[in-house]
Amino acid sequence: MNSPRAKRPTSRSNRTGLLLPALLCALLVAPGLHAENHADPQPAAKTKPHAEPKAHAVDKEHPEPSADAETLGEIVGYTKLATKALDEDKWQLAEYFLELIVNLPGPITDKKKALTDIGALYEKKRSFSKAIAIYEKMAFIYPGESDTPELLFKVALLYREAGAYQRAINRFYSVLNSALQANGKGLGSSRNLTQRAQTEIADTYFLEGNYAQAGKFYGLLGRLDLDPEEKTRVLFKSAHCHFVLGHHDRAIVAAQTFLSEFSEDASAPEARYILASALRSQKRPKEAFDTVLTLLRTEQAKKSKAPEKWVFWQKKTGNEFANDFYQQGDFTSALTIYQTLAQLSDDPDWQWPVVYQMGLCFERLRLVNRAAEAYKFILDESKKPERAAKPLPESCTSIVKMASWRGEQLAWQHTTETQLSHLLGQPLAAPPSAPPPTNPPAPKTLR
Repeated sequence: MNSPRAKRPTSRSNRTGLLLPALLCALLVAPGLHAENHADPQPAAKTKPHAEPKAHAVDKEHPEPSADAETLGEIVGYTKLATKALDEDKWQLAEYFLELIVNLPGPITDKKKALTDIGALYEKKRSFSKAIAIYEKMAFIYPGESDTPELLFKVALLYREAGAYQRAINRFYSVLNSALQANGKGLGSSRNLTQRAQTEIADTYFLEGNYAQAGKFYGLLGRLDLDPEEKTRVLFKSAHCHFVLGHHDRAIVAAQTFLSEFSEDASAPEARYILASALRSQKRPKEAFDTVLTLLRTEQAKKSKAPEKWVFWQKKTGNEFANDFYQQGDFTSALTIYQTLAQLSDDPDWQWPVVYQMGLCFERLRLVNRAAEAYKFILDESKKPERAAKPLPESCTSIVKMASWRGEQLAWQHTTETQLSHLLGQPLAAPPSAPPPTNPPAPKTLR
């Protein structure tokens, strides 16, 4: 009679029935686990976050006999071949060798390294559902192993990557439970993993849009002895949560605390936006105005960590608040911000609309000559020889036409007032006034 080893597959052509989908089904028949499509998860039923199935797949009193030396040697050999194939990006060949390992006789505990490699393979291929299935099975088989908390942590991150936020949170709670059940070994690493899990729970709630829960966790984390980088992130996220939830008084305190300690951080410009917006909501326009100017006038040296991010938030904040002050009738504050915004970039698509808004502010302030200068600047810039080489975008062409029309209106108005004053024998007031236009262009929302 032929031995079972003689029937072991030796090539892809005769390994019928060993396809990995079947393998995954076999892996997931353990109690408490079910085959699921984690890449497109359905809403999970509400469960207690600390509830975990009892692992009973391994009988420690009567363990399954270990594989014989020949099988163990084959596991090692196939693992090396699979690793080499992975290094060479030969995915199908690597998968083939890993399938052979799992189908070898002997207890699954002897195949831990192979299972780990299978999971890593699917992580690289971004096949999250398959990677999760492998790691969940390993966590069930090896519940007391020292690396199980790290394995659960990895599973939680994969759930979150797949968009299954609640399952990710439940698995992070599993990490906390595993760390608490540690028997005294590796207490330092367990404490570190616990803190990481708490941070990831907060981040997952934040990504899910549950800012109330995220804010609670960030608040708790803020009381811990965090390293400077993590403390920076937690403080900023806490301010962000308070602002989104409409807790403007708390957002102000959190943002001010963050900016007092990390004024040059890459998140500082967004923190100033949050602070200015919260102050505006609290009917504190003067403080909001000062905050915006502080952001816009930040020295170039402080932007070295994330210059593009700084410029983005400078433009967004300045434009939003300048337009808001304009619409509220505070033309002086709007003009001051527009003048600062115009210096951020000389790109016509950015600068010309800002200068046009400056002209409108000058008109409202009855500084007609300054308004005419603003419109003339746009026209002169549009006529430069270098502009002919590259057609202007439609937005710039529209601004040029509007500036030309405004300039003509101001010139006509001044000429009419001069002639009228001469006929009436009255001196022309200097500077001539410019009443608000009948239907002025609305402030442009700048990018």
